[in-house]
Amino acid sequence: MAEYKLGYIDIYKSGRSDYMGGVLIVNRLGIPVEFRHTEAVSPTRVQKVLYGQALEKFLKCETLAKCLLGDLKAKPDLLVVPDAEYYPLTRMFNFPFAQLGKANREPMQKHGDYVEVQDNEIHLQVLSLRTPIRVRVDRKNAPTLQAIKSILVDVGRTMDVLEPMTRVQEALKALVTETG
Repeated sequence: MAEYKLGYIDIYKSGRSDYMGGVLIVNRLGIPVEFRHTEAVSPTRVQKVLYGQALEKFLKCETLAKCLLGDLKAKPDLLVVPDAEYYPLTRMFNFPFAQLGKANREPMQKHGDYVEVQDNEIHLQVLSLRTPIRVRVDRKNAPTLQAIKSILVDVGRTMDVLEPMTRVQEALKALVTETG
């Protein structure tokens, strides 16, 4: 078994319109290897006006995520992202990005079974979950899907590959509460 590291990144927006980013790197058992977070960022009123609807995407990717990923000491073999807005960052970092979620389908026969849904999406049966997971990548990075599948099949034997994303959100909420 390879010693894969999975990364999970997310941005938390508090009710005060503060944004804080965090990235958690775990080993194949789901044990934290590294956790980084940003300070809370509060856009000014002028920034809100000037950026308009693009503000959140700009803060998420160009400000917070780029900083977090650039500072990592433990580079992940796979970075799990909550949405497609992170995909443009794939050209800056040398590891694949994927969105993971529960697939809306019946369980498949055995661990590692998968169904190709589109050229950039598969539904994958992972042992630790009863429901298959949905694995989606950027269309430009569709060729990485088979390598991502191999990582998830391997790591899925020893951990729930979806669960650490919840930990990132909870850690960010706790940090906002402590600093607020």
